[in-house]
Amino acid sequence: MASSESQLDELKSAWNTCKAHDNERCNLIELSDAQSDLRDKKDLLHLERERLDDATRQLQDFLHEKDGHMFASVLIDGDCMPFKDDLVSQGLEGGQKTASLLRQAVDEDLKCTMGSGASHVRVIVRVYANLKGLAKTYKDHDILSDLATLFEFVRGFNMGDDLCDFVDAGNGKECADEKIKATFRINVVDVHCRQILFGGAPDNGYARLLGPYKEDKTACRRITLLEGPPFANELADLKDSFRTTASFAKIFRSEKLPTMKRRVSFRLSAPGSPSTNYAAAAAAKPPPASTPQASPTVPGRSLLFGVVHHNRLGQRVDAPLPQYSREDFFSLKSRKLCNAFHLLGACPYEDKYGICNHDHDGKLSDKQLLALAAIARQSPYQMGLDYSSAAIRSIKSDQDPNLI
Repeated sequence: MASSESQLDELKSAWNTCKAHDNERCNLIELSDAQSDLRDKKDLLHLERERLDDATRQLQDFLHEKDGHMFASVLIDGDCMPFKDDLVSQGLEGGQKTASLLRQAVDEDLKCTMGSGASHVRVIVRVYANLKGLAKTYKDHDILSDLATLFEFVRGFNMGDDLCDFVDAGNGKECADEKIKATFRINVVDVHCRQILFGGAPDNGYARLLGPYKEDKTACRRITLLEGPPFANELADLKDSFRTTASFAKIFRSEKLPTMKRRVSFRLSAPGSPSTNYAAAAAAKPPPASTPQASPTVPGRSLLFGVVHHNRLGQRVDAPLPQYSREDFFSLKSRKLCNAFHLLGACPYEDKYGICNHDHDGKLSDKQLLALAAIARQSPYQMGLDYSSAAIRSIKSDQDPNLI
């Protein structure tokens, strides 16, 4: 009996020993697994640290590369922000001097906004203008005696600095505007463009371009409006949202180029002769050659003078035109001439905006004027057939002079 109890005790002791050994084995396995997980996590942490270091280096390289491509964009509408007359009149030398003065003024302005970082910023200058119309305006107002002077000025400006370009945007009053708007939209979203110096404030048309950015504080800090001629009304309302600078007073005119009316060399009918519109007025039969004639002063704001004919219903009718050449008719129709300028000698668009997108060039013969009068009659008249002659005389210059 005692022997059996002793064996039972021995078995219990052996069992307890086995359980202890088994627990130790499990603990060792758990410890081994934990050590393995720790090594894996350590390796993973090391790998992540290497990736983070690589990303940090790449970011620093990217920022360094970005800083190396920083630029400031200077956009100037040469039609509404003309350079000073004394610079333009110097031709080639004046153009080179203007490019240099402009760069100096921009560099000084960037130092005010960017501090020491301005020295690493490239300055790209783009001037867009209708050179043909601009040259004509300078010549008409005797600012330049020779049209070649302006083209020499442009050549000098382009030679004055590698990043200064004076670009002929083409004929038409909207050509320069559209190029400036397109360039502005590219610059404003370009992360490399640190500042946009905008020279177009005398033109109300740019209000629609700048308006959407007036609530964007980041964009506003990057846009500077250059002062030259007075701000247009709509731009004056926006300018407080942006930074403005007057540090370019030695470069730009303080006023826009003046506009002027021009005479035409052909003779119009006497005031008493019936005339229904400027097409009929130009086509009216001239008085005998023996009668002394003086070129009448061309009305500046009215598109019609003379008598307006009506039928028995009170509707407007045009007097018949003398015979004109079909060849002249089709030839002139394809040229997009300015009817008001050639038939009346004054273009309301040129008077108001300084430019017209219809052709003013050349002098038409009396036969060609008859054909142009016939072409003008094909355009629809905005006021319809029921109107008074007084109403015709009150038509304002902001209506299209090529629609009768």
